[in-house]
Amino acid sequence: MGKNIRITLFGESHGKGVGALITGMPPHIPVDEAAIESALARRRPEGPYATPRKEPDPWEILSGTYKGKTTGDPLAIWIPNKDTKSEDYENLPYRPGHGDYTAHVKTFGADDPRGGGYRSGRLTAPLVAAGAIAADFLKTQNIRITSEITEIGGEQDPARQQKALAQAKEEHDSLGGIVKLCITGVPAGLGGPRENSAQSALAHAIYSVGAVKSVAFGAGDAAARLKGSQNNDPYIEENGHIHTTTNRAGGTLSGITTGEAMEITVAVKPTPSIGKKQHTVDRRGKNTEIELKGRHDTALVCRIPVVLEAAAAIEILDLWCERQKEIALFEKIGENQ
Repeated sequence: MGKNIRITLFGESHGKGVGALITGMPPHIPVDEAAIESALARRRPEGPYATPRKEPDPWEILSGTYKGKTTGDPLAIWIPNKDTKSEDYENLPYRPGHGDYTAHVKTFGADDPRGGGYRSGRLTAPLVAAGAIAADFLKTQNIRITSEITEIGGEQDPARQQKALAQAKEEHDSLGGIVKLCITGVPAGLGGPRENSAQSALAHAIYSVGAVKSVAFGAGDAAARLKGSQNNDPYIEENGHIHTTTNRAGGTLSGITTGEAMEITVAVKPTPSIGKKQHTVDRRGKNTEIELKGRHDTALVCRIPVVLEAAAAIEILDLWCERQKEIALFEKIGENQ
């Protein structure tokens, strides 16, 4: 993803480790080790409804930094796997809700089935590390990304969410949920129409997180039930600053940022790995049943907010870099007139 900044995740859930290769990162961006560690800590499983798999995530940067700052050369992040149990996946049939079958078809049978292999949520760890670097720099530009879990298992009240989680765990089932992202301080003018859309770029980045099932900006699907007079955001000028009195657009119009907060609602599916018996097909193509015994989260939504923030941070930084090139070109043209 990205036009200026490109990130490639690599590794497998039960391989030696996972990592990220970032190219196009501008030089002189500070790399705050504490910020990376803090972000990874938010992603780690914690509490009674998280997977028992305990990965300490002893990350390291292999290249692309010098004296605490990026060099502009390819930035490589590596996180070894320390707590794998590959025996849980021996002779495992296709798991419903996972990418096992589609990966098997896509690779003509060469896929690594252990924990989902390359398609595993384990690869969100290096994404979070890379996103922490991007988010830390964006703060110097007064751009901040926050998130909030607003729903788990259809419940909005925290007490009822905890009750739903307890019941799902007892029943060997899982829950989905809703996360709301808010990106403040984004200047107007980032992105562009059609294929250069800031909204499309952010949606692409967020959808790259495997558990995401829908992404909506501003009013989202509620806009389809409003009149134009209700959905439009009126402009107002105050002290030389133009802004809108409402923000149903969610911070973008015609694919270009408006300067208002970017408000994004993300739907996260239930954890597909559950202990309930399900019908499926084995790798020989025979009907069978499956009852998973591995280590799984009751609700992925509890750990995903920092991952969504990371994906958004990388994409916002990419859009910001593109805008800086536009500004530099505009100023150069002005000097020659």
